[in-house]
Amino acid sequence: MKRISFAGIPGTLLFLLTLARAAIAAQEKPVVSGKDMTETVKITLTGEVDLDYVWRRNEITAFTGGVGANVPGDSSSENTFEGFVAMRLNVDLSDKVSALLEFGTKRADAGKLAVFAAPSGTGSTALSLQLREANISVAEMFMPELRMQIGISTWNFDLRGKGQSMAFDPRHSQRFDRNVNPGPDSGVTLNARAGDYQELEPVGVWLRYGREKLVLDLIVLPAVIEGGSPHGDEAFYALDLLYKIDDKESRFGFIASVTTDPGGSSVIFTYGGGADWRGTANLDVYGEVYFQNGRNNDGITPTVDIGAFAYQVGAEYRIPGDAMGWVGVNLTYFSGDSQANGKSSSFTAYENIHDLLILEDMYLGFDWDTNYRAIKIAGGLSANVGGKANLRLSAMIGLCQTARNVQFAALPVPESTRKLGNEVDVKAEWDLTKQLTLNAGIGFLFGSEVLENSMGGKGAPDASQQALLFTLGTDLRF
Repeated sequence: MKRISFAGIPGTLLFLLTLARAAIAAQEKPVVSGKDMTETVKITLTGEVDLDYVWRRNEITAFTGGVGANVPGDSSSENTFEGFVAMRLNVDLSDKVSALLEFGTKRADAGKLAVFAAPSGTGSTALSLQLREANISVAEMFMPELRMQIGISTWNFDLRGKGQSMAFDPRHSQRFDRNVNPGPDSGVTLNARAGDYQELEPVGVWLRYGREKLVLDLIVLPAVIEGGSPHGDEAFYALDLLYKIDDKESRFGFIASVTTDPGGSSVIFTYGGGADWRGTANLDVYGEVYFQNGRNNDGITPTVDIGAFAYQVGAEYRIPGDAMGWVGVNLTYFSGDSQANGKSSSFTAYENIHDLLILEDMYLGFDWDTNYRAIKIAGGLSANVGGKANLRLSAMIGLCQTARNVQFAALPVPESTRKLGNEVDVKAEWDLTKQLTLNAGIGFLFGSEVLENSMGGKGAPDASQQALLFTLGTDLRF
């Protein structure tokens, strides 16, 4: 196991102390603007510190490259301290105009995870302060129901309102075309996608028309990968509709979108929607489906025709009584490729699903988001500690495989398999106060022929069908 270098910790702690002192000062004396800015209503200063200890067994670092830039077959596990720090200013300029500015580090950027302490010799990548959020919101534009946001957009299409979008969350996703591949999935394409850590900063305009039951959004994001070269950027345009069916928050929604490059040589259309029904007490039933077509042209390889689809269906039941428990089941499907025919059937999107620690989490594991089928069975409960319902426990079993065969032609004996493996996760969250939460999780993946073949196949040194991950962290908000 690699040792940890703590070279980056002092600078990070100094920054955290500065944040803490600023927060204390903000409580002792309100933050005010210049004396000439008499119409500024209020300035609120808040912050967040997210710090996680993560242990990844060698199979995960070999597959993703790891923080220490391992290669497939490397037998070294990793210990890291990862996370981000942020300071946010919410400025109310009037009853109708507000602004948001947030500075800090990012959890992931440019294909790398941000860490406070990494394996010996690799140093820290967590000290680069950036502009994380910046936007201006204007309410009641021309009419009471119309609202506009300009800047780094916080829009997403989250049908269930659970913080996990199946296809559209640009602020918490990677570039759109990362899954486009004219040939079948292979060890090379899988490794490249798993090590692609990014957090986009989509810049543009978001218009929302909202009434009591109806919400209509127009999203214009001409620069999705802000900070990069304009020639490598993406543009995203969408129109969505959400309609609330009843007072229990049941609703349905639809969306149509187009993603392009600056020259328009790549154009991908995505359209679909779904419903979330909560008409029966304690029962939540939902479903979504999306279709995709278009073309992708990177200027190097021949144009690739796109044709893909994705869907999910599931149900969640809240157990009545003091136990505050729940059980749920979900089927998730993203189409994939199995042959080299010059077309791409791998669904690609700005997804933000992270139920499974190893297979689905972008920061901790593989972030598997195409050529994927998973049946997820989960349950959990909330417990009272110190007279408060502040401890949440959950467990999940994921029965997973690829939608189409993954080809491993470079092995001594070529292999083709769909066995992505089964994963068991256990998680816990404990709210010590309203501002501080402790969290822990352990994930175990087994029966993964895809992982084994990616590490050289049967008989190769250190190749395994199993993987293990453990994380313990804190989330401090002030």
